[in-house]
Amino acid sequence: MIEYLIIHSTGTESGYIPEKKEYVLSVSCDIIHYNGQLSKYKSNSNHPSSRENYKHIAYVGGLLNNKPYDTATWRQYDSMEYIIMYHLLYNQHLKIGSSELFFNENSGIKLKSWLKGLNINNKNIM
Repeated sequence: MIEYLIIHSTGTESGYIPEKKEYVLSVSCDIIHYNGQLSKYKSNSNHPSSRENYKHIAYVGGLLNNKPYDTATWRQYDSMEYIIMYHLLYNQHLKIGSSELFFNENSGIKLKSWLKGLNINNKNIM
């Protein structure tokens, strides 16, 4: 069962459509593209958060003028919301947090305030 849902960005410039090899990710993730579609990214990392009880999601983007910035489209936000709600249906104790908690990277999203805006319970927000 997934206990932790971690939100990342791919660490790529806004509006740019990168190839998978250009993603700045150290773990395997579900990637949310600009149009909201999902794909898989496989990493060979042995990071502690690569265990089966962790789920990583990354939206394409996250940089504006080479600095962390919220570049997510409304379709990317829609997909993130559906993924979060889906996993909360299976585990009401799910913890949702930003990649900043585990890695030296900034997703660009003000995750806590966005999650609170979705009426996610505080006990689920890291």
